[in-house]
Amino acid sequence: MTNNLMIIPPLEDHPHVTEDEAKLIWLQAKKPAIRMLIMTLWFTGLRISEALSLTKSSVRRSGSDYSLAVMTEKVGKTKESKPDIIPIPRGFALDLQDYMNEHIEGGKLFPLHRATAWRQIQRCAKDAGMVNWREVHPHSFRHGFVYDKAKKGVHPYTLSKLARHRDLRTTLGYFQPNEADLREAIEK
Repeated sequence: MTNNLMIIPPLEDHPHVTEDEAKLIWLQAKKPAIRMLIMTLWFTGLRISEALSLTKSSVRRSGSDYSLAVMTEKVGKTKESKPDIIPIPRGFALDLQDYMNEHIEGGKLFPLHRATAWRQIQRCAKDAGMVNWREVHPHSFRHGFVYDKAKKGVHPYTLSKLARHRDLRTTLGYFQPNEADLREAIEK
């Protein structure tokens, strides 16, 4: 099934996946693990290596708040380092909980090789009718996460913490305003 999405500009015009594109891509996933992986990338901004290393015990709940314990592959991190605790949206957390209850016995949430995940994401983007589906990769969702939050008014410093960037300039580099963004800003 292919959707007619020719109105979505090629990724070279915006090197990230938009919220609408992300939804269309994960809806094309035939396997629950791929669908949930794509949703995880979108809703958390995790790097693919971080997402693929998640286990059931990575999902934390405190009252009605959910988070992920993520071992970020940063310079200077050691095996004894504590995980970063990343808050996640409640709606997504409930979907993740359902996925774990139905599909995960133990071990990793996404028992996939990195290259397999990459190919599956591109296949879903192609099936969603994206013109430049070959340009969609796991990191496109991380860029999309930052861009989406910036568009929604999240402060850059907060964004840098959510993305776990050590340098605010890295986060700012993820938000490349296009002409529509500039027009919207000038009209405020």
